[in-house]
Parts: sequence; structure tokens; C-alpha cells
Amino acid sequence: MKQFIEQIKKLLPANQIIEDEMLRYAYSTDASMYRMVPQLIILVTQEYDVIKIIELASLHDAKLTFRAAGTSLSGQAVTDQILVILDNNSWQNFQISENGNQITLEPGIIGAQANRYLKKFKRKIGPDPASISTAKIGGIIANNSSGMCCGTAQNSYATIASIRAVLADGSIFDSSNSAQNIIFAQTNQELIANIRHLRHQINADLELSNFIRKKFAIKNTSGYSLNSFLDYDDTIKIVEHLLIGSEGTLGFVSQVTFNTVADEPYKALNLVFGSLKTLCDLTIKISQYQVAAVELLDACSLRSVAHIKELQPYLPISITDDTAAIMIEISSTEQVELQNKVDKLQEIISHTEIISESNFTQDLDLIDTLWKARKGVLPTVAGQRPLGSSVLIEDVAVMIHDLPTLIDDLQKMFKRYNYTNAAIFGHVLAGNIHFVLTPNFTVEQELSDYDKFMQEFTDLVAIKYQGSLKAEHGSGRNIAPFALVEWGQQCWDIMWRIKELFDPQNIFNPDVKLTRDNTLHMHNLKQLPAVDPQIDACMECGFCEPVCPSRKISLTPRQRNTIARHLPTLTPQQQKIWQKKFQYYGIETCATTGMCQTVCPVQINTGEYILSCRSPKSQKINHARQIRIARRKISKANLLAHFIGRRTLQNITQKLHTHFKSIPVYLETMPDVNPALPIPNKNAPVILVPSCPNRIFASDHGYGRYPSRVLLERMGYSISFPNDFENVCCGQMYHSQANQKQQAIIQNKLQTITTQAQITLIDNSSCANFAKQSGINVMDINQFIVDRLIRSNIIRRYNKLAVHIDCSSAKNTFNDNFMTILRLCAYEIIIPEDIKCC
Repeated sequence: MKQFIEQIKKLLPANQIIEDEMLRYAYSTDASMYRMVPQLIILVTQEYDVIKIIELASLHDAKLTFRAAGTSLSGQAVTDQILVILDNNSWQNFQISENGNQITLEPGIIGAQANRYLKKFKRKIGPDPASISTAKIGGIIANNSSGMCCGTAQNSYATIASIRAVLADGSIFDSSNSAQNIIFAQTNQELIANIRHLRHQINADLELSNFIRKKFAIKNTSGYSLNSFLDYDDTIKIVEHLLIGSEGTLGFVSQVTFNTVADEPYKALNLVFGSLKTLCDLTIKISQYQVAAVELLDACSLRSVAHIKELQPYLPISITDDTAAIMIEISSTEQVELQNKVDKLQEIISHTEIISESNFTQDLDLIDTLWKARKGVLPTVAGQRPLGSSVLIEDVAVMIHDLPTLIDDLQKMFKRYNYTNAAIFGHVLAGNIHFVLTPNFTVEQELSDYDKFMQEFTDLVAIKYQGSLKAEHGSGRNIAPFALVEWGQQCWDIMWRIKELFDPQNIFNPDVKLTRDNTLHMHNLKQLPAVDPQIDACMECGFCEPVCPSRKISLTPRQRNTIARHLPTLTPQQQKIWQKKFQYYGIETCATTGMCQTVCPVQINTGEYILSCRSPKSQKINHARQIRIARRKISKANLLAHFIGRRTLQNITQKLHTHFKSIPVYLETMPDVNPALPIPNKNAPVILVPSCPNRIFASDHGYGRYPSRVLLERMGYSISFPNDFENVCCGQMYHSQANQKQQAIIQNKLQTITTQAQITLIDNSSCANFAKQSGINVMDINQFIVDRLIRSNIIRRYNKLAVHIDCSSAKNTFNDNFMTILRLCAYEIIIPEDIKCC
């Protein structure tokens, strides 16, 4: 390892190599129940990096584990060796071809983003994991992830067109290039010959072939894709499909091309309540009608999401232990066809003994809300676990007619092992269910019980029901010890042969997928100690990471929570060292926008927690003085730009900023400074409190110094400004600095102003919402305009408008009424999907 580290430092820039102890611990977490601290972390930006790393690892027998987003649930993305992570700023290239029927993607693209690229073609990628808004293509391919609707017909294995990967000898496999395939076959004759031999062995054994076909007739991600030997004659296609679902144990996938599937625009969804047996029987009855998805939620799952306000009107008055629900979604390319499906299914449901139903809705916002409730069950159940306990999720599949008895058997096991808060949910149409347990791995008895449970669970699913121990989450460290039980000696030996052919030195993710350590599932279990009520519910799922403003600079909310939990366990000396580093990586670089809360299924606001960690700043800081300083700096910068050119100054400051972060970048679009203070009008019924940015910057659209004032006056309102204008603000700046004393002083002034007029407006959503949350009677100007603007007075002036929804509006106020106003102003509204923070 020491030699590898010395050599890799000569090959890659320092900013791609992480050795720091605290940062390595931050990256030790993924969404699974395991934690392993890597000895080294490497951020890769291009395929060439990966080739060099693999070649060097082969030379020094170093072990590599690849990670994309880290949302995997079975421990396949953690290691105590070398963790290779996709750099957040790279791996984003894509190409759409065949009029949207194919899309080529690099592994760093988030699944939901790929679907947004395809939206205008009314297409989408086939895989649809619940984590699709966070999971990256590299992980989706590596785990053969599926989800709510795709089943086995539209998962990665079924929809792959081609794949490009770096193999263990550093060579490139690219199934999209027929010429390169010929060269690959010639230079890898031993691999190709052995693949052919394995194919012949499997096809010649009727009993073995039938067993494999049966195993893959349902969802299955346990072990390697042995079905590829039956599905394909071409050895290149077999290699291609073996890489899918291999969890980074056979190669590094650097590019993939999917055959896309139709994204049918017309959808309807029904939420039906009844007993588990009734709902499973109902699923079998309706499965012949091209149902897109049927999602099961047991009583515990329903209770876990019962707090969601939008869901409450559709829930039964009481949820007993026998209550369950299924979400039935159907879709179509035509409205008439959709309605026909609704009528047929409604007729079947009407002859079923159910408790209640929501009836089919075609309201896309409501459908989205119901799906969010379902997708959030895992983290929500995890968030309600007893303090200090961990989170275990299992993922099994059986033939659909076996589901009711399997669930009954599992529930009896839960009682025997005292897993009282176990929740069952999943994709019942595919015979695929998940269950969540929350054992406390700090208690010796619970550790022992977990091991016994896993042994009994394996026998139940793999032997009694001939099912899959992992249906879509990948086997990882969690199920690898039980692959032999599920597959038997013959298949297990074939899988080991595959591993040896692709990775003879076992440098790729050892012990994942296959292991000879039948106690592996008991090692490196993650502990989640309670440290603060604001973050204790976090299960480290990573859903928060894509919206975090600092994710490309320092740490993400998940990583901040991880370190915060670990700090109290350190020695005083270690704590001192880590706390000093955490001050920058965890506290100072957190934007505290709370955007993490908008996507967190249990609504954790890590930003608010970080604010509580900040030490109070000097009581002498004054926002009015800060505004005056900012105005002077911008005036001087603009003056310099006048002489040397705006673009030139931007280029100079950009270069300086890369070396000296305290020097800001001057943008060539920098506006002028707002030159003067407004004059109060004591008789006006509306007081306008401009936010700090609007006091600093002048409008460049010719609407006066305060465009919001112009707009309000056009709406017929007489506007005034506060007395002592410079010393009035919402107090958010002081809150961000943990300066509670100054915050109280400034907010008392603002509170006094609200008594001087009928209405007090603030022209920035963030400031207005912060003041309102502090109990001050102010309104956000945007909400005020939306509520009071006369629609008929609006003239549509623009073809397109791009709209940035700021953090506060996204969390508190933005809704369909805003969009209604915007659509009266322009024919098309563009909301950039990837810009979550200014």
C-alpha cells in the first residue's frame, strides 16, 4: 500500500488524492449498514486516470473499490483499502441518438438527470430505482438496479445497448465498436475461450440451464448474471452482460448506452387498502392489464409516512396491524386508452373486499406526492428507529403467488427476534419486497440475534421458496456469504471462475458478490450513535447530496452528520485535531441554506444543525457597515473594469481566485452600485424593506433604483421605506454568524416597523421567510404579487423566461400560483434542474 500511494502521487494531482484521516472517515459511509474507513481515496476525472490506477494496483496488489453516488444498500461501496470515487465535476457527458431511442451516458450522471435529457423525446431509461434522484448511472449499472415499474423487462440488463469498461489489466472493453471487438477477442483469447467453455458447460446441462432460467424468471441480483450464457451466443454480448450487476468486481464501467423506453404521458394512480392476502390476490387479478406498477406498503410502512400532510386525506381512519395498501399505477400514450384501463381495473376492485381506496387520480402533482411517500419509506422508517440503533434493509423476490405466505413467515420471524418495528414494502407486481429492521449493533445479544436471523432468513427465502436473496439492491457484503446456499456448489464454482477470469489478482472489490468468509455480514457493522436531535434520524442514505451547495467544495450533509456522530468517540487529542479541520470542512463551508431538508425523507436540516455548531462572531459586526464596504469594493472594481475591460478583469480575478480563495471573482456582468438611499413616505400604507443585495446593486433594466417599488406602484400601491433605513434588516446575517444578541436587536427594529403600516414587504424571499419564521409580521413580495396581481393586466412579452427558484422559496412558498403568473409573462418557462442554489 505504501508503494502504491507513493507512485499514485506521481501520477495524479494532489487534489485528486485524499489521505487526511477525517476526510477518509467522511467518505467511509454509504447508505448501507456497513462502515469501512479507506486507507486512501482517489477522485477520478477521466478514463485515463482509472487505467493508470488499475495498472498500478495490479503492480502492487492493491485493492480497489469503485463508488458512484454511494446510495447502495448492501455494503458494496465501502472498503478499508482504496476507494475510487467519480469526481463530482466530471463524467457528465451524454449523447442522445435514434430520435431519443438511445442515450449514451457517462457514469457520473444521476439517473433522474438522464430522464430529464430524454423528456422532450417522451422517453426514459428503463431502470427506475427509488434513489433515482441521487443514484448515478455507474451505480445503477453496477447493481443492475431496478425499481417500481421496470421489473425484469426494463432493467439495465434488458435495456443495455453497449458498454465501455476498463478491465483488470487496464485494457478497454467497448461493445459498441465492432472493429475493437475483433481486436479485443484476439488480444484476450484465453478469456474468450473460457467464456465459450462456460457457455457450452451451462447449455449442455439441462438441469443446470433450467435452474438458472428459473432463478432469473424473477428479479435477481445475487451473484453474477449467469443468464447471459443462456440469452446470448456472442461472447462479446456475454461479457457485456456479465459486467452488468457485477458491483465493480469485474471492471470499471466508463460509459453505457441504453435502449430507452417510452415515458407514457398519461398516468393514473389508485391507493387501495385491505389485508395483505386480499391485496396480493388483487395484484394477480390485475397483472394481465398492462399495469405499470403495484407497490405494497404494510401497516408499519403506512404509519411511517402518515405524517405527510398531502397523504393524510387518503389514509384509513385507523391503521391496524392487519392493514396494508397497494399503489396501482397505469399509464398510456392516449387519454382514451388510459380511461379504458381505469374502468376495467375499477370494476375488478369493486368486486374485491377492500377497506377503502383513493380512486384513480390523474392529477400529476398528487401522483408525484404519493410516489414520494412510497420512495421515502426506507429513510422514514429508519428515521423513526430507536436512538442508537442501525438500519438493515433486505430485498427479496419470489413468485408472486408465494408472496402472502412468505410475508406471513417473515412476520412470524420478526416476532421471534423481537423486531417490533419491522416494515415491509416493495414491488408486489414483481414478487419483490423489502423489509427494514433496526437492530442495535452495540448490544451483544442483538448482534447474535442478527446472525441467527440471517441464517434462518436465507433458508426461508432461498430454499423453502426458491427465491432471490437480493432482487435489486445487489448482494454486497450483506448477502455474499449466503451465495453458496442460494446457488449451490455448481453455480457458485462457475461464478468464482468468472471472477478469476476477469480479475485474476482479485484487485476489484474483494469479498463483494463472492466471499469464502461466511461471517462477512457480521463485520464492520455501522453504528449510528445519537448526538443531536436535529440529525439523529439520519440513516446516511445520501438523498441530500445532489442539492447541497458545498458538495463539490468540502463535505455533504451526509458526511457532516457522519463526522458529527464520530467526534464524541475520539480521544481528546484527536477531537482537537478533527474539530479544527471540521471548522472549515463542516462548518465554515456549509451554506446553511437547508436545501438538504427539501429532499430528505425525514426532513433533516443539516444546515440548521451546523448553525447551532457555529461560535458567535464579534458583536461589533454591523450589516449596514458591511453593505457600505461592499458598495465601495464594487465601485472600485467597476472603475478598474472601465479601464482594463470587464472580461479582462474577470479572467484576472478567476486566476487569482484559484490560488487565493479570499479574492472573489469579478463577473463581467457585474451591475453598478445602487447610488442613493430611498426617502421615506410616512403616509404610505405599504412599507418596503429592501434586502441587502438590492441595497448594494442597482437595476440594469432602467426601472429605477428599486424595481420592486416600480412594480408595486404600477399595481396601484403607495410605497414607503423605513426610517433609519440602513439599520433595518431581517437579521439573517447575524443568525448565520450565531450572533444572537445582534439578531435580536435588529429584529426588534423590524418588528417595530411592521406596526407603522398596513403591510410590510421584503423584496427577497429568503429574508422575508426568515423574518416570518422569527415571528415578525412581514410578507414576501413575490407572494404578495402572486396574491394581488390582476391577471388580465399582464402582457405576455417574452418567448422564454429562465427562472431560478431560490432556496427559501423552494422550501417555503413556491407553488403553482407562481407558475400561473410566470406563464402569463412568457410562452415557455425554463427552470434549470441542476441549479439548486445561487
